[in-house]
Amino acid sequence: MVELKISDTSQLPERDAWAFEALKDLLIREKGFDLEAYKERCILRRIYLKVRSRGYGSLGHYFRVLKRDRDALEDLFQYLTIHVTEFFRNPSAFHYLQQKIVSRLLSESDNSHRLNIWSAGCSSGEEPYSLAILMLRVLERESPSRSFNILATDVDGAVLEKAKKGWYKTDALKNLPREERETFFFPADGGYQVVDRVRKSVTFKNANVLTEMPESRQDLIVCRNLLIYLSREKQEKVITNFSRCMRRGGYLMLGKAETLIGRNRLYFQNVSPTERIYRKRDVPLEEDPLVPRI
Repeated sequence: MVELKISDTSQLPERDAWAFEALKDLLIREKGFDLEAYKERCILRRIYLKVRSRGYGSLGHYFRVLKRDRDALEDLFQYLTIHVTEFFRNPSAFHYLQQKIVSRLLSESDNSHRLNIWSAGCSSGEEPYSLAILMLRVLERESPSRSFNILATDVDGAVLEKAKKGWYKTDALKNLPREERETFFFPADGGYQVVDRVRKSVTFKNANVLTEMPESRQDLIVCRNLLIYLSREKQEKVITNFSRCMRRGGYLMLGKAETLIGRNRLYFQNVSPTERIYRKRDVPLEEDPLVPRI
């Protein structure tokens, strides 16, 4: 068995190197999931953890199982598309959004402008629903007549189906005070169900941030803890795509361990280094006609 200290395919034994390439082809063909976009070290480590946990003697053995067992392939796919989330994860970031960013977005646009927010890599829905609750809080206090829409996308169709249902275990709501839990959820089947006015403000779509962008200009894009798994080249591509579909003066929020790289520093100014929030500068940026819209 290959040790977990491997950092790239050049360290793989021949018996596993072919299997890794074949596995990449299988995931693209069956799931539309391109491992080339991700950091090889992270991907290899996670795959070998799965190989060991299932008791297979080699990656080649595991690949042969995946090729004939669609349930095993789906299990690996969901394991690789890492879903770690909760309502109002990193509360300080949401507090900054509520106190500083949303109020600015409201004051800098007229009442007829609908605020567009994109939760990219939304996983099972906790993040976009948190954003919807935050918006409802602010609008109720500052601008009841304003409207907003939240687009929530993820590459994993199965996890999106869970998100659409809007049902969560009690533990997922630990960052919500009791009053808000009672306002925006109701008890159901031993857990909590998101109320309709929150659910209806979120549109879920299956999409890949590397290859697709929203049709409408976005006022705020939230993409947290996804870029850290991508190669540097792909990180830069994703952020460039974000800048192309964002209105000038719009905001971008990344995860705590993420930051802007390369030429993207030209397109954004740092608003909150602590919370990883950036604002798009008034720098002309050509559209990329090759990137499809969602």
